[in-house]
Amino acid sequence: MTAAPETARFLIIDDHPLFREALHSAVQLAYPEVDTVEARSIAEALDLLGDPTPFDLALLDLSMPDVHGFEGLLQLRTRYPRLPVVIVSGHEDAKVISEALSYGAAGLCPKS
Repeated sequence: MTAAPETARFLIIDDHPLFREALHSAVQLAYPEVDTVEARSIAEALDLLGDPTPFDLALLDLSMPDVHGFEGLLQLRTRYPRLPVVIVSGHEDAKVISEALSYGAAGLCPKS
């Protein structure tokens, strides 16, 4: 008998409830088997990441109330260096994208 494959887990980190819901719906539409968990702040995300069940991907909004600029991304990269973090942001200029990638983001998806 073969073991059932593990379900992937995504962590959505955004302070806006409507955007968290929209992103959750988009992920579920594209990947129905993925378990999505939501965090309203970097502090909440860091607590959730301490869970024994690991996450496979974090989707992070850059504009969060408890951090400034790239601080949230840097905190995630420092504490969880193997966790891929994709920035989901309204900031779409090339400088922001380049800087996010230089700080270790796995990619950037514009909110638009």
